[in-house]
Amino acid sequence: MINETALVLELEERYGPVKRTNSGWIRIKCPTCNDHDARKYKRYIKADSYTSGCFICGVKKDVRDLVEGRVILQQDPNKPVIQIVKKVDPRAFEIPYYKSIPVNKLELDHPAYRFLTKDYLYDMDSYAEKGIVYVPSDGGRVFKSFPPYTTSAQRLIFPVNENGKMVGWQMRSIPGTFYGDRKDVIRYYHLFDKGNHVYNYEEAKKNNPEEVIVVEGVKKALKFPNGVATWGAGISHTQTQIIKSWPRVVIMLDAKDHSGTIQIRAQELVDRLRAEEKVAINVDLGKYDVESPDDLPAETLKQIIEEEWYENGGRR
Repeated sequence: MINETALVLELEERYGPVKRTNSGWIRIKCPTCNDHDARKYKRYIKADSYTSGCFICGVKKDVRDLVEGRVILQQDPNKPVIQIVKKVDPRAFEIPYYKSIPVNKLELDHPAYRFLTKDYLYDMDSYAEKGIVYVPSDGGRVFKSFPPYTTSAQRLIFPVNENGKMVGWQMRSIPGTFYGDRKDVIRYYHLFDKGNHVYNYEEAKKNNPEEVIVVEGVKKALKFPNGVATWGAGISHTQTQIIKSWPRVVIMLDAKDHSGTIQIRAQELVDRLRAEEKVAINVDLGKYDVESPDDLPAETLKQIIEEEWYENGGRR
């Protein structure tokens, strides 16, 4: 039996806030639904079972797949503390493809190019310098040969680099491709322990050692020279410690959680940072009638941040 408290912590790290029902079910945003349906929280899980189901897309998933098979959740009866033992797959530190195309070499009508530009991401040369590539159909490595079948083919790869070496990567499926349009394909896939890192740390620190902008996803971080991503709304203790290395912090999480839970947690983090004498603000994009940093160009987001600093007494 999976320890429920440990399971909830792991699910929150990957999928954001977890909801519960009176009958003991755990509900999360469904990773196999489209963005609109995922926010309805129709994937149901129970800690006493290894199966989960979604009432919208109908895809059944093993709970161990939801935490990507890297986490052993257990409770030692001889110890009162919860143990979460993380086994990092050695493939997390290897290039996850055999052949790739740098994003600045993609045709303008390529699905991956359109996927980036629809979110106002145009600086392909800069993204290519970060090692971001597209893996063609014949260049992918297979990571699971059983359902849900997982390959790096037809995905964007976002490497995570620290101290001159790759410490992990995230793969993102692309709408408009064979694998990207399948309901049973996990859209985001990684093998490294993302809770120990933030995306783009070294470049963000170099570009602005005084201020950092914290967002959820890697594409959002690309909009800022000093942007970092936490790979979700759940920010780990280690990630918080990394964020605290900047004197000024802007938290800009997604606003599409209509229950308001994400923004409550974002403000709680800001309050903790302020208690430790950091200068911090929470930018709730819901005030600007958008759900995510994906929805606005970089220049508009920068203007919003300037306005938020001004409204907070001009403290920078």
